[in-house]
Amino acid sequence: MHIDQFTERHPGPKQISPEDAPPGITQERVLDAIAQTAFTNLRTYSNCARSTLWALQTHLCFPDAAALRAVSALAGGIGGTGETCGAVIGALSAVGLRLGSDAPHDAEAREVVARAVRRVVDELIALYGTTRCYGIQEHLIGWACDDPSKEEAWREARGQVACATVCAEAARITARVILDTESSAADS
Repeated sequence: MHIDQFTERHPGPKQISPEDAPPGITQERVLDAIAQTAFTNLRTYSNCARSTLWALQTHLCFPDAAALRAVSALAGGIGGTGETCGAVIGALSAVGLRLGSDAPHDAEAREVVARAVRRVVDELIALYGTTRCYGIQEHLIGWACDDPSKEEAWREARGQVACATVCAEAARITARVILDTESSAADS
């Protein structure tokens, strides 16, 4: 069964919360599932922004088809330009969708989102040295696939697997930051 058919028939997992999780389901296992989904999404569909956001939306249960359509243009570092990595954009979009507010003047929500975004970005920079698509590619495989004529060499260098790993890490980090932020808010 194709994954799109599966997701249409199954609305997704129950929203994650430590008190609702079955025994033996730790936050780490949930983060592993989110990372694996992001990795598999990219290997299957090859859109880093969408793959990362969709994994987070699926497991944290905040689906938004319009958001998925919007980020689909941002893969490959903002439409293939090599700028901000699509996995980073998808991850940060998830932060805003989950923690943001519909109220334009909600300064408290804006600050919560900004702190969460800084945490995600800082962790990704610690891993890859940058959030730029081509910079991450250079960090991982030694060069950037900035020209369609390099696609065969990119596949041979396992660039697609490297980018899928970035999606997985961005999704894992973001899910942890979202869950930690929500948990801190609930404790307040």
